[in-house]
Amino acid sequence: MNEILEASPTSAPLLKLNLGCGFKKKVNFINVDSDPGVQPDVVFDLTQKNWPWPDQSVEEVVFDFSLEEMGESKKDLLFILKELYRVCAPQAKVSILAVDPNHDQFSTNPLCVHKLSPDFFALLSVQNNLNQIANGLSYTCLGMSLGVNFNVTRMKQLLSEKIGREMEVLNIPEIQMRERMYHQRNIVQAFEVDLQKV
Repeated sequence: MNEILEASPTSAPLLKLNLGCGFKKKVNFINVDSDPGVQPDVVFDLTQKNWPWPDQSVEEVVFDFSLEEMGESKKDLLFILKELYRVCAPQAKVSILAVDPNHDQFSTNPLCVHKLSPDFFALLSVQNNLNQIANGLSYTCLGMSLGVNFNVTRMKQLLSEKIGREMEVLNIPEIQMRERMYHQRNIVQAFEVDLQKV
């Protein structure tokens, strides 16, 4: 007796997005930019509604010195974060490299509009939001208000080249340099943050 075997549907492989790629294309990623002149794989303004990727279809996202330049307002940034959460699959990794707003590189670049920091991204964690509420803190519960939930899994501050040399030559302890970060400009040039979708 012949049986008809029904093939089980296979799920499509998850995507990797390099958002705001500019001329820095990444292999095995969909390179996306709003400027057709940089010849991305997809020309798309991420501040527009309805990103062209389905819910939970992305396993990895990279913003390489791009998120701080996207859009013109806080509303644009919040929209990007909501769409990012929508397209990311559970446990998806989001890697962000951004200019520190306390560095002259930020203030001299007219395209830098969002003052991002590692502390900002911690506000996207619902668990952090609940801890803030429980402890009577007045930080913005951004994760809860946006309906997103990302945990910060890694954070690294990148010192400006001049400061890095100064630390080596003068043998300045890292703790002393960290204290200076909060009181002086141009200590930290950029930062890296890795997020994971919860």
